[in-house]
Parts: sequence; C-alpha cells; structure tokens
Amino acid sequence: MEFEKVLLKQLDEIYYSPKELKYGNKCGVFLSPHDFNEYLKYKDDLIDENKLFYNTHLLTFNYKDIYFVFNNELLSVIHDYFNQISIDLEKNDLPLSIRYFDSIKKSRIYSEIEGTLNVENVPTTRKNLIDLIENKKEPKTNNDIIIKNMSDAFDFIIKRPEFNKDNLFRLYSLLSKDCLDEEDLLKEGDYYRYDSVEIDRYHGAPVNKIEDCMNSLFKYVNTELQKKWEYIFLLPHIAHYYVLYIHPYFDYNGRTARMVSLWIQLLATNRLFLGFISEAINQTKKYYYEALENSRDCHNDITYFLLYLYKVSNLYYLTYQNVDALSFSLKKKGVLLTETELNYIKKILITYNGPFTWDDFVKNAQIEITKQGALKILNNYVSLEILKEIETKSKSKLFDINMRMLPYNVESIRI
Repeated sequence: MEFEKVLLKQLDEIYYSPKELKYGNKCGVFLSPHDFNEYLKYKDDLIDENKLFYNTHLLTFNYKDIYFVFNNELLSVIHDYFNQISIDLEKNDLPLSIRYFDSIKKSRIYSEIEGTLNVENVPTTRKNLIDLIENKKEPKTNNDIIIKNMSDAFDFIIKRPEFNKDNLFRLYSLLSKDCLDEEDLLKEGDYYRYDSVEIDRYHGAPVNKIEDCMNSLFKYVNTELQKKWEYIFLLPHIAHYYVLYIHPYFDYNGRTARMVSLWIQLLATNRLFLGFISEAINQTKKYYYEALENSRDCHNDITYFLLYLYKVSNLYYLTYQNVDALSFSLKKKGVLLTETELNYIKKILITYNGPFTWDDFVKNAQIEITKQGALKILNNYVSLEILKEIETKSKSKLFDINMRMLPYNVESIRI
C-alpha cells in the first residue's frame, strides 16, 4: 500500500475520516483494518519530519504525540472564519464579538450556558437562567445549582486569571460545587481523581500520570501565550481536547474543558470570538463526538477536532450576522424581536437543510411545545417575511427561509 498517496489526498483534498479511509466511499481509497493501522504508524513517523505536521509535545499516555496537520481543508476553514471577521469589521466599527461583549453575560451567555447545560442533558429555561444569574432567586433544585455554578465560573474566568494548577482547581470547584455524587468527590487535598475512569470505549490518563500531564498543559499554554505563537487562536481548542483526553476528574470533565477553552481564548485574545462554542456544540452534538472519536482513533490526530470546531464556528458566526441583519432590518420597520424570537430564528438558520415542518422546527430547536404553539411561532415569521410557506399536496404545512432577507447564505457552510 502506497501510504504517501493516501496522505497526499488528505493534504490536498478533505481530511478524510477513518470510516472514509477504510471503506473508500468518498476518497477512492480502501484501507483494510491492518492497512489503516499501518497508515497511522506511517503518519506517526512523519510528525517531526513534515513541516505540515504540528507536534504539540504535550505528554501522552497511549500514543506518542498529540498533533494536527495543516492540510488544505483546515487552512481553508480557518481562513473563512477570519475572513468573516474581516467582512464584519468592514461594515461595523466593532466586530460582532465586541458588540456583544458588554452584554454577553445578560444575553448571549444565556445561550452559552443553556448550550453547555444541554450538552450535559440538564434542562432549564431562559427566564430561570436570568433570575439565577442576576441573583433574583436562590438556587433550589440541582439544576438551579448547576446554572449558578456556571455563572460563578464564568465570572471567575472573565477576570483572566493565570492558567495554572490552583486556578484550574478553582474553576472545577466552582463548576461542581454541591453537584457531585459522593463517589465522584475528590479526596481532601487532591487536585485530581484517585482512580481510573472509562468514557465509552476510551480511558482517561492513568492516575500516576495525571499530574505530569496536566503540568505539561499549563507549561505548554503559558509558553505559547508568552511567545505569541503564530497560530495562538488554535490554543483554546488544543487545551479543550487535552482536558477531555486526560479526563482529570471523575465528573464535570466536559464542562470544565469547554470553560477552559473560553478561558484560554480570553488570555490569548481578550475577545470572546468563540463565546458561543458550547451553544454550537449543543446544536451539533453528533459531529462533536464524531470529531473526538476520530481524533482518538487516529493516534491523537486532532485535525478532526479542529476542523469540526472551525466549521461550526463559521456556521455560528454567519448565523449571528444574519440574525443581526434581520433584527436591524425589522427594527427599521418598527418591529422589535424578543430575545426568544431571535433565538428561534438562530436555531432555524443553524439547522437549515431545506424546507421543514413544524415538527422539524420543534426537534431542531430542542423545545417542548404543542403543534399549535409551533405553528403560531412559524406563521409569525411568515408574516414578517423571514419565512415563507411552501405549497404541498398534503395537509402538512412546509416552511422555508426567505433567502432574500439574509445577507449571508446559510447553505454555504455545512458541518
């Protein structure tokens, strides 16, 4: 098997997944399970030789390295993301992220928290979120405590504390306060778990390696922050993956990893460019877990994870720009959309895959509502010309986006 040809296809075309490489349905290459494993070893040997491979040199506990590849697809989606920011700056005095910065806790962070909670399957409501975050009510249920903890954790990282062992433990303690089962509690004085963990078919780091691995993360992040690494915007995502990979706690690893990503982003840029990442993950969970699995199954080749995060970031940035434009256009006509109405529009744009029914809307928006309630929302958008009805021969109503109302094509980016 000529592995060089396979690698060249991955470098020049899309970064084919393990399934695509093994079954050849897209890339035109068929690798048997044995050949696929040999191909991974072939790539492992190139990590420190090929300039397109970036070795993080973070400590590992299974394979040799954690790395990614600057293939054409990754470079393209990164370029698209920053191009969107440039276009936004041309039209506005401040970028979208800064326009929302002052109110991010009271507006978009509601969605960020909802998204993070939903990833962990914790149902809540936007009104309840607001009351808890603004201290208008005391937390009573376990869900309330989780929401308040996340708000306190956000307040902690927004101050941009140094990324180190003590502060990470502080973040984890804020997130998990009064929420852990007894068997998930850490021992008094310990920073990390004292026993092994298994997540689906993957293992976290052995207990005797957690300390050294996490110290390697603190050193790596702070070194790159200090020397202003050219690709410093990738640093939050690398740390995100690494915390999940090490799995330093019995529980709350996912929530901690996503907060760490936002924390390091603030340290690197002082801007919330990706402040909506948990919301994005919540809406695209299937692809999030696929990206993690592909990276783990390919000897910690996190190219798959980075590709997912930048594709979903492109989709969300474009969606937020469309929502901004819709809101501004309707405001000029004397129509003010509520935060809830804007949130539903956002979900319609993010999940758009052609004409949809009221039932599709409910599933994609991840809400519990009657048919009548859903149709009331959708018909209102039709009256505002955000949506349009599609004629069908059946009794079911079909809705579609009125594309002429959108400055950015929602079909141009798919994950």
